Amino acid sequence: MRQLRCFVVLAEELNFTRAARRLNMSQPPLSTQIQTLEREVGAELISRTSRRVALTRAGTLFLPRARNMLDQYERSLHEIREIQQGQDGLLEIGATGSILRGGLAELLARFARLHPRITLRVHEQTPAAQLTEVLSRRTDVSFNRSVPRDAELAHEYGWREEMVALVRSDHRLAGRTCVSIDDLREDQHVVLRPDSSDFAAYVMACIVASGYRPRVSQQVVDAQSIPSLIVAGFGVSIVPAGIAKLTAGPLTFLPLRPDPPVSEVYIVYHHRDPAPALQLFLAEIRRSLGHDPAGPVR
Repeated sequence: MRQLRCFVVLAEELNFTRAARRLNMSQPPLSTQIQTLEREVGAELISRTSRRVALTRAGTLFLPRARNMLDQYERSLHEIREIQQGQDGLLEIGATGSILRGGLAELLARFARLHPRITLRVHEQTPAAQLTEVLSRRTDVSFNRSVPRDAELAHEYGWREEMVALVRSDHRLAGRTCVSIDDLREDQHVVLRPDSSDFAAYVMACIVASGYRPRVSQQVVDAQSIPSLIVAGFGVSIVPAGIAKLTAGPLTFLPLRPDPPVSEVYIVYHHRDPAPALQLFLAEIRRSLGHDPAGPVR
């Protein structure tokens, strides 16, 4: 670990004097650590001349892996310290901002009250990043609007939200009690980038199925970014109803009728993760949602 830290700091500074200062050591031991690491990996990682220090091709490739190893090591130390201090564990949770607003925050708060000795650490991530993080074991559980395709990932149905039309309060439709998707035909649309997730593609498909292809003014990757763009005058959007929570500004959320599209949220975790804290978390979330506490694994 010491050799990896020395390499990462030197790679960031590209200067032995500054790197040694950051590491609270002198330059000769730093050079020794780097040379020992290079012998271990069997490649030159740092190119040294009298004028400059630079990463070699091997060093450039190795740098993100070294950072990842250090991150995993630090996380392991953190978990051990929590246990030693009487804590029962640490859970890394991935979600989008819109899912947090749509009810997840309340579920997490309830779990935290019931199990104060388990630390919950929430990461706002894109849907694709969430699944990647669960696969790599950097995140324990993800709340995602898309069903994962990877066989290593298990998923369970969490809950569903109706989709609603989001317009400015001065929009011509703002006084209605409900609208159809077709009523938005003449407006510009703020949409989720269709290639960003299966859910984004589903929303676009719902609009096209209503009989028109929307005129897109802006594309985003997280639905929580949409309200600000609507307030700024970029058009209308179709969003999960949960976004209405904690959303301020001159906005109106209109139910879609007669057949509102729905957004389903799935709980995603690694198929082979027996961590007691995760199993307890899943059981409590299922209980809060009124599901079987044993939980189906798909």
